[in-house]
Amino acid sequence: MHFEFTDIQSRNELSQLINFLHKQNLNYPRYDDWVQKTENEIDLGYKNTILAFSDKRIVGDLIYQQHKINPRFLELKNMRVLPELRDRYFARFMLKQAEAKNPNFDAIVCDVPSEFPEIINFMESCGYFPILQKHLYDNNQPEVVMTKPIQKPKNIIVSGILNMF
Repeated sequence: MHFEFTDIQSRNELSQLINFLHKQNLNYPRYDDWVQKTENEIDLGYKNTILAFSDKRIVGDLIYQQHKINPRFLELKNMRVLPELRDRYFARFMLKQAEAKNPNFDAIVCDVPSEFPEIINFMESCGYFPILQKHLYDNNQPEVVMTKPIQKPKNIIVSGILNMF
């Protein structure tokens, strides 16, 4: 197998990513609307990507952006790896790449559905820690808001995130 990690290089790769996202729904509310909005925001350069390819086929993605409320934070918006390629450190590598490409941010913030403790544990193993649980997308299922400091101490990051909610 040949693996490659890169950002989007062409309209064709953007189309491949959108098709990949549509197949990875995970029952998020209004997910198709989010995918359509994300396509436009990637095209405009507002959202950034790291894509994992295997033999020219997308097998994983990380989509991120500057946080809308706190511009000193980087926000992870979506991360997926095909099930048959999990446990090969793709997600961990993509997270490290996002950090390396964005060293001037104070912290990275993300949210994980509370129904996926294995993802929460994975994020903790990558240096993220939970800040709070909050219903962000659906009143039936809370998300766990997590962060990883890059430049600022943990206590400053926590207070900055709590002020956003």
